[in-house]
Amino acid sequence: MFDFKYERRRRRKHIPEEILFEILVRLPVKSLLRFRCVCKSWNTLTSSPDFKNAHLKNNILRDSYDYVLIRTANYRFFLRCRDPFAKCLDLELPEQKKNISLNIHGSCNGLLSLSNRLGLCLKTPIYLWNPSIRKLKRLRKGLIQHTICFVVIGFGFHSGENDYKVVRIVRFLRKKVIFGVEVYSVRLDAWKRISAVPPVSPDVYFFGNKTSACIDCVLYWIVSEPSQQCTSILSFDCVGEVFQKIMLPDIIGKGIELYQISIRVFEKLVSVFDYRQDGKDYYCDIWVLEMETWKMIRTIILPERGFIAQPLGFRATGVVHMAIRGDLELYDPESRQVNPLGIKLHDGYVGSYTESLILLN
Repeated sequence: MFDFKYERRRRRKHIPEEILFEILVRLPVKSLLRFRCVCKSWNTLTSSPDFKNAHLKNNILRDSYDYVLIRTANYRFFLRCRDPFAKCLDLELPEQKKNISLNIHGSCNGLLSLSNRLGLCLKTPIYLWNPSIRKLKRLRKGLIQHTICFVVIGFGFHSGENDYKVVRIVRFLRKKVIFGVEVYSVRLDAWKRISAVPPVSPDVYFFGNKTSACIDCVLYWIVSEPSQQCTSILSFDCVGEVFQKIMLPDIIGKGIELYQISIRVFEKLVSVFDYRQDGKDYYCDIWVLEMETWKMIRTIILPERGFIAQPLGFRATGVVHMAIRGDLELYDPESRQVNPLGIKLHDGYVGSYTESLILLN
């Protein structure tokens, strides 16, 4: 155990920065926050972009997540340790004191994008939240202010620029150009409007936060166009800043209801989870998009009214996190055994979470 009082007495003694860097970068965030109090130079080191990136990379290279982030039925969040699945931290946001339900639009590298769940309009504030360091950042107002609503928010990471992006698609009323798009840069702390327009019809409907994903700097949403009798995937490349429409497999491309389908990253590929009923049995077919071709890789027999928790699905043991009638359960597809965890969910959100220092000043 590191003795902070002893270290304060010895802090004038020189420790080579490269050695200190290698030691600190392997520590959990809780310990690092205590280290910042030891001396000014240590505070400066742990606040540097190079250190933040190295700390995050060290966590990612372990190819595992440290915690599970859960939103409960009373709209609050808490972290549970991965193994054992024990509660370790309650989290409270300032907005929750006003009984406001916040919607999660995306999660990346320990950072979440949030907004007010109800009354989504241009006046609705957008936040970035890092639970590891208890930092909540309210974004500046967007550039587009002359319409009444926006359609959807996306959140992702541009690795080439080492920057986090928030994408906002707005809808104009009674104009020739139906949609406008703007992108927020965390690095620049600024919005910019782009000329790209999503290739969808004016009556497009975005299924919501349960049906969005991000991988390799590309955002994905499931969209429905009633006038075209079409349900598809709309993607946005944060690097090239271009949209693309991706058709779903023919077998699930028509007549889809909100509860029947979700999109996520599964085995590092864009995937679609298609829920269906055959007689008395319930199933989930898992499709992955590989080399622009859809392939169904797995079918799971589900308990009645069971949905694989969003966005987290499978544990290393093969057991599945399930949302069953609003409760979080562990489900073994092989034995069909259900293990209750005694946790009430809100929207079935159960996210794998890795600590990071993003947004640390």
